[in-house]
Amino acid sequence: MRHILSLLKNGLVTGLLLLVPIGGTAYLIYWLVTAMDGLFPDAWRPVVRDVPLPGLGLVTFLVIAFTVGLLAHNFIGRRVVQWIDGAVQSIPVFGGTYGLIKQVLEAVFSSGGASFKRAVLVEYPLPGSWAIGFVTQPSSSDVLASAAASDVISVFVPTCPNPTSGFFLVVEKPRVRELDMPVEQAFKLILSMGIADGEGAVTTSRLRAAAGAGK
Repeated sequence: MRHILSLLKNGLVTGLLLLVPIGGTAYLIYWLVTAMDGLFPDAWRPVVRDVPLPGLGLVTFLVIAFTVGLLAHNFIGRRVVQWIDGAVQSIPVFGGTYGLIKQVLEAVFSSGGASFKRAVLVEYPLPGSWAIGFVTQPSSSDVLASAAASDVISVFVPTCPNPTSGFFLVVEKPRVRELDMPVEQAFKLILSMGIADGEGAVTTSRLRAAAGAGK
């Protein structure tokens, strides 16, 4: 009886681990498409066998984003974008939120910057306790370096398992340990709280080596 219960438990857990991520992803896509379609009346959507097809809102949004991106690359488009950007940022409360989101997106998606290109270890929140972080600026500003009276580096330490929030740290460069792993693998460790790791032994040795470097 115990063997049967164990078999049922293992089968259920395995099934949930396979189906929940698929179901969650499918629901997120469905919610996004439905929310975007809600911006347009059903009469605008193509109909097949009396059923309005989904996806008009998402396709329209992508087309608008692509068009705006193309226009922003010419002289007149850049001037218009700068004017709109300045006008939006001057709106009380809303402008501050807009500016913050804009800076984060530019840091993440900028192809020319070094943001989020390196995974590191920093001692946080206590000495001897290490947290995975991501370098946002390889060289700090003169103001930060002068205030710290040291050569410092800007590091973002995300929270776990929600990496959209976290802490911005200004750390002395000698106290930052380089991680010999891709940024994607470091994010994977954070999202899964260190559980889902396809290279467990390799990752553990890399973390140990990084934490012990410089001692």
